[in-house]
Amino acid sequence: MNWKEEAKKELLQRDKLLAAIGNIKERLVSIQERKTAIRSLSDSTPVQGGGNKYEDRLLDLLVEEERLKHTLKATRIRLNLIERGLAVLSDTERTVALEFASNRPGIAIELLRDKTGYEQAQLYRIWDAALYSFTIAEYGISEF
Repeated sequence: MNWKEEAKKELLQRDKLLAAIGNIKERLVSIQERKTAIRSLSDSTPVQGGGNKYEDRLLDLLVEEERLKHTLKATRIRLNLIERGLAVLSDTERTVALEFASNRPGIAIELLRDKTGYEQAQLYRIWDAALYSFTIAEYGISEF
């Protein structure tokens, strides 16, 4: 396992996880609205051996809602781990780490030169130090 690559992947996932949380919340609101909008059929007598269409639609929504709640919880846990890893970084390290994670190195260097005033070699040193600190904070030390 290459810890640097894993750390880069985690940082890259941060924005996607933030977007996912927002989308899941919106989907849960949509389910709530759909649950209240379901209209019962005039004949709610169950078909022999099964439920009616109203019950089937409501059950489908309940199952989808529970699945989304579990997904939201798992997504929040994963995002919290990434945020804890980022929390140990200095402002400069955090800026460099997030820029390198979201852009190709050449583009990140150009953007970071403008933001920080550091040269390329210094930015790579900050990036390496930030990755190491992020990884230790998120995963701990696995080898002694």
